[in-house]
Parts: sequence; structure tokens; C-alpha cells
Amino acid sequence: MTPASISIPARVPNARLRLQRRLRRGLALGAALVLAAGALFFYLHPIRVIETGIALRLRFAGVKSRYVMAEGYRIHYLEGGQGKPLLLIHGLGSRAEDWTPEIPAYIHAGFHVYAIDLLGCGRSPKPNIAYSITEQAEMVHAFLAALHLKDVDVAGWSMGGWVALKLTLLHPADVRRLVLMDAAGLLFHAPLTPATFEPRTIPQLHQLMALLTPNPPSMPRFMERHLLHRMAANFPVVSRTVQSMLTGQDLLDGQLEQIHVPVLILWGSEDALIPPSVGAAMHAQIRGSQFTLISGCGHLAPARCWRRTTKAVLSFLQ
Repeated sequence: MTPASISIPARVPNARLRLQRRLRRGLALGAALVLAAGALFFYLHPIRVIETGIALRLRFAGVKSRYVMAEGYRIHYLEGGQGKPLLLIHGLGSRAEDWTPEIPAYIHAGFHVYAIDLLGCGRSPKPNIAYSITEQAEMVHAFLAALHLKDVDVAGWSMGGWVALKLTLLHPADVRRLVLMDAAGLLFHAPLTPATFEPRTIPQLHQLMALLTPNPPSMPRFMERHLLHRMAANFPVVSRTVQSMLTGQDLLDGQLEQIHVPVLILWGSEDALIPPSVGAAMHAQIRGSQFTLISGCGHLAPARCWRRTTKAVLSFLQ
């Protein structure tokens, strides 16, 4: 056979290979579109995305969102776990979900956790009241009564610690053991006004964050704008609460020696909002109390340093 007579078959593209290539390109394009849409949604609604992540984390931990009537108010709270009751009280302008890092650990340790939304906060109602510490403490008492809870372990953070102290003084049978985290309640000198907690510009937001935590995390500008917008919705309640605090009518100086339950006082060593000297003064007034500094942490220690605060709390409670 001569070379000229050799026939070479034409190379016909494999139909299956072409289909696979088209499928891969389609999947890549679809994934790119999904990512782009997700990025756009996050840019437009960053707080909603973060809150969805928080809700999923709590759901996986077995935490339920519930309501109960207390003092005529439909109070929202988070509940999860089985065992000894543990009530968590958040701080100024905060909500029950801010305990999210710690709640699963308390549940795993065998506690039945209740994290309450105080009046004017979270998903609880915002009535036309002064939002004084006494009003909040009485509402918490009514909340416990509605759930038939007595002799409860109580942890209060910041203003929530002040509410927990007032609850213990007014209704000692409600509280078995008390944990105070960077708690307010005693007189101390600081240039704080309602405006401190009502940032309306990004520089003012940065100033507030510097008070709350050392080396605050940086956020993209669009997230800071959304955070300012979200915080503004709570300004009326925050303003009334701070104004009530500044009257001094609920200060507890000279009263803490009346507390006779076991007390743990936890404080961020770098707290620039409520200095550790306030915690030391509480420790001096509450006989038998324990005082622990969380080194390197600020006012947001239960969130930013939650592993260490949770370990200290569980060591005390167990």
C-alpha cells in the first residue's frame, strides 16, 4: 500500500466531551452569579445576614424563641437546655441574642438557659415609661413569676448587672447565685451622657467602640452605615434609660452589703466604659464575693472573650 492510499479518519469532536465542557462553564457561571448576588445582598443588608447566622447558630444549639406575658407586657426571651435555671440579662441597647457565644456552652454544661429581652430591647415591647433600673428589675421579677421560676442563677452584663443587683435586693428569693459582668450600679466619675450611646456619625461610632473594647475590629464603611441606622431605631429607649440612670435614684452605693447570695464579679481589665475600680468596689461591699479580672479584655468581655468568661462562670456555678 502506498502512502497516498492511507486514509486518515477525520477527528470528530466528542459530543459527550463538549457537553461536559458546556456543563462546567454553566456551573461556573451559575456559581459566579450566586456569589455576586450573595455579595450584593450582603452589601445591601449586612445586619440581616449576620442576624440570620446568629439565629442558625442558636437553632443548632436547641435554643427556641419564646414569649410570655409579664406585668401586662409580651416579653421575648430565648430558652434552651435542661437542668438548673440560668437567667441571662443583657446590657444597655442590647438584646438576648448578644449572649449567643455563651449560651451553647451553658446548655452543654447542664443549665436550662433563659436569655431575656428587657423592656424596650430586642423583640420585647417599647412602652412609654422611664426605663429605670427598678422598672426593669420588677419586670424581670414578673417574668420569673410567669415562668414559675424561683432560686435562679442570674448573670447580668453591664446595665443587666445593675438590673440583676436590684432584683436581688428587691426579691432575694428569686436569686440563688449572682454573676456580675462589667456591671453598672455604683457611682463613678466618667464623662458619659446620653449622646455617648447615640452615635450618629461614623467618627462617633468609632469613639463608642473604643470605649467598649480595646483594639475594636475594623468594619467596611457600608457596614458601619447600616449599624448606625440600626442603632438609631433604639435611641429613644437608650436616651430615656441613660437619663434615668443619671438621676442617681437607682444607684446602689451603701446597699450591696445586704446581698447574701454567692456572687462572682467578672471584669475586663481594659474596660474603658466602666473601670475595674467599680468592680473592686462591688467586691469590697459584697461579703464573700469573688472578683476576677479578664486580662486584655474590655467592656465587651462576655462577647469578645467569651471562652474565658464562660469558663469562669461555669467554675463558679458548678
